[in-house]
Amino acid sequence: MITAKDIYAAVQRREEASRHFRRWLGASVIGHPCTRHVALSFRSAFDPAFSGKILRVFENGLKAEDRIVADLDAAGMKIHSRQMMIDLDGGNGHAGATLDGVAEEDGQFYLLEMKTANAKSWAELARDGVQKAKPQHYAQMQFGMLLTQLDNALYVAENKDTNELHIERVAFHKPLADRLAELALRIIADAPGERCNERPDWWECKMCAAAPVCKGATFPQCHCLTCCHATAAPGATWACAKNENKPIPEEALCDGCTHHVFLPWIVNLPVVQYGDHCVCYGTPTGARIWNCPEKEIPPVDDGPVPVILPSADLENRTWGEVVAQEKAK
Repeated sequence: MITAKDIYAAVQRREEASRHFRRWLGASVIGHPCTRHVALSFRSAFDPAFSGKILRVFENGLKAEDRIVADLDAAGMKIHSRQMMIDLDGGNGHAGATLDGVAEEDGQFYLLEMKTANAKSWAELARDGVQKAKPQHYAQMQFGMLLTQLDNALYVAENKDTNELHIERVAFHKPLADRLAELALRIIADAPGERCNERPDWWECKMCAAAPVCKGATFPQCHCLTCCHATAAPGATWACAKNENKPIPEEALCDGCTHHVFLPWIVNLPVVQYGDHCVCYGTPTGARIWNCPEKEIPPVDDGPVPVILPSADLENRTWGEVVAQEKAK
């Protein structure tokens, strides 16, 4: 007999089969409290995969949006531009917002943002307002209003347990919106961002999908976006310095190539040496790990024998595992 775990697994497989390679800096990400998380997300350095159980929760959120739109329409609001994508000026197609919609009432237009929340979170929203209770949602709307040139947003949150609605008008705050736009442009230009806190046990980091790469011992995913040779180029493309800065074919982006070398700032180890196309990292145990293409292995000096591996052999492994397994050979 089919169990709930079977269904969760099937939902996760369905999501993985249809998932597109994420390489767009959207409004929902740019307001994250940790700008290092934003930068790692833009470079797809970690896997944000969710369990089938959580994916079903997300599906309920999408269904709630349709219900909220129908209710707003019944109450006299017209809804336009659902799921419309707008690019950030100067972002070369790498950043922008996907709109939940634009609401119109009596000639007044609002950026529409719809969310669902559990009873506790909804009560905080109703008591404190979105700016205090959900600062990332607030930032998302500010960024969206900047791109749409709207002066107001309509924030609608539905209580998952009671279906009650919290509706709030949010005014445009240009200084914050401008800072978010500037941050997006810096990250597209390869700024690494800053951690929200350097403590390894910081509470926000414990819940962050990027933590194993950002603060942990895990190497990032290996593909074009995590490579030091790739840069964001016009037209939402990526250029490769190893190929005369020509655009990387769409189908190759998620795989990388044999020339791949990790961007040093996305590896949570200190750089102790580097060559023309190689980077050497020091580990807390004193062991060294060279990340380089197979054909460009650097000469070994008189010191301890380092581990020398291409990115594909480091991907999603911890430095401790890498060192232990190489020493065992």
